[in-house]
Amino acid sequence: MRKHYLLCPQCGTHRFFIKNKNGENVYFHVGWDHVPFPTEISGADLSAIDFSVVHSTGCSWKGGIAGLVKYLR
Repeated sequence: MRKHYLLCPQCGTHRFFIKNKNGENVYFHVGWDHVPFPTEISGADLSAIDFSVVHSTGCSWKGGIAGLVKYLR
């Protein structure tokens, strides 16, 4: 079954990142169920990460997961 991603409301990318406690970028996607999961390449452990502010990899947008969209208008 194909996975559906939430998108950045500004640029439409489906890849996001946050900074971990060590200051490193952790990359992930967010499914339509609003649950973050790691990118295939990063394989990061997301269990102890605060997702209150996520950053788009495609533009300067940042915000909460609730601000992501299914479709661009």
